[in-house]
This record gives sequence, structure tokens and C-alpha cells, in this order.
Amino acid sequence: MRKFNRRSRPALSFRLFFVLAGALFLLAAFAPTAKAQGVLIYFNFEDATIGGPFDPHSDDIPPLGDNPGGGVQHSEIETNLVTTGAVAGTLLNRTSGDIDTADPGLALGMRTTPVDNGGYIQFHANTTAFSNMSLSFAVNTSGNGFNSVQFSYIIGGVETIVGSQPILSGGGFQTITFGVPMGAEGQADVILRLTFNGGTSMGQNLQTIIDNIQLTGVPEPTTVAGGLLGLLGLCWHQRRRLRLLLPRLRRT
Repeated sequence: MRKFNRRSRPALSFRLFFVLAGALFLLAAFAPTAKAQGVLIYFNFEDATIGGPFDPHSDDIPPLGDNPGGGVQHSEIETNLVTTGAVAGTLLNRTSGDIDTADPGLALGMRTTPVDNGGYIQFHANTTAFSNMSLSFAVNTSGNGFNSVQFSYIIGGVETIVGSQPILSGGGFQTITFGVPMGAEGQADVILRLTFNGGTSMGQNLQTIIDNIQLTGVPEPTTVAGGLLGLLGLCWHQRRRLRLLLPRLRRT
């Protein structure tokens, strides 16, 4: 008669615990971690006609849009500026995967008379799944155009000013980057606003140009550990069935 090595129920349960715990650690070790900077929202302004209205829509990756160099969220530019238009742009600060034709492409041009000071452009974002965010863009100002830009965010109608930077005149396009503070993270709907000042032009020329706006951040890692712990708990709850199954497997 075949004899089986019988173990006590507590010993078998303890052994099953270590088997499941080992599986948990292995799965956690191989689970992907999201540390790479990703593009949340991207405006390249390419879907317009020079001399006409500017393109207010963000470029999105499939399945949202058709540009693999776009962002993972859709948004639209909102503005209180009176005179804007589509003008020649730049290749500066484009995303690496942007497939839209740009040589130099199109951008958003803004009139810069004294009454336009305090004018802004803004867009909505969902920041619940991102951290360590930054907002960057290419900008060019000439003549008596805007000479500074202020970054702020708005949650529930309350505006928080982050800071401002100068816009250098006469040197072509430059890249300006603002860090997005933690106060703007974890929000289902936050408005990011750029406000322009220092314009002294007396005409209708679009003397300050902005292009290739990127909101980037680090995607938060999924709660893999929580899910695996749930799986471990389920297996532990089913340990009686596992004890019954093991003798059958030994006979085969």
C-alpha cells in the first residue's frame, strides 16, 4: 500500500503561506514601474492656416487622436486675448514623436498692445495620475511685444500664482519651463494659465508667438502591490481547497 507523507494542517498552511508570499514578491519584482517622463497634453498648433484663426486643440496619441507624439489627454486652449492668429512657428520644444509637418510649422500669435497686458491662455488638465509635472513652451517676442509670462493654476475658481519669467526680445525663439507644484497634483480638473505682460505695441501686429506647449509628468505606478495582496488573501482564504488538491496531484 502506497504511503503518503502526511503533514499537520498548521504546517501545511504555514508552507502555503510562504509559497504564496514568494509568488507575491516575484510578481512585485517583475511588475513595471512608471518612472519615465510622459506627455499629458501637447499643443503644436499645426491644424490651422497661416493668417487665419489659431488651432486651439491639443494633439493626442491614438486612440484619442492620430499623433503618436501627442499627449494622453485632450484639451483646448481658452483665451481672453482680443486679437490672435495662426503664424509661422518653430521646431523648438516639439515632442520627439510629433508627426505633423512643421518647417517651421504654425504657432499662436498674440497682439501686444497695453490693453492686452494681463491677457492669458489656459487649458484644463486631469492630474490625478501624474506627479513631478512641468509646463514648457517655445516663445518669441519682437518689437514692443510681451516681455514676461506668469504661470498659475486654478482649482475650484481659486487662482494660485506659481511664478513668472522674462521673455527675451529680439533673439528668436526660446524655451521657458515652469515646474508644476504639488498643489496642482491629484486634481480631476485643474486649469493651467499663462498670463502675458509688458506689451507696449501700438499696432495690430502679432508680436509675441507661442508654440509647442507641453505638459509633462511622471505617471504614478499602478497599485500592483495592493492587487497582489488581494490575490494573496484570496488564495489564503481558499487554502482548504489547496490542501485537498495537493494529494491528488501527488498521485499523478
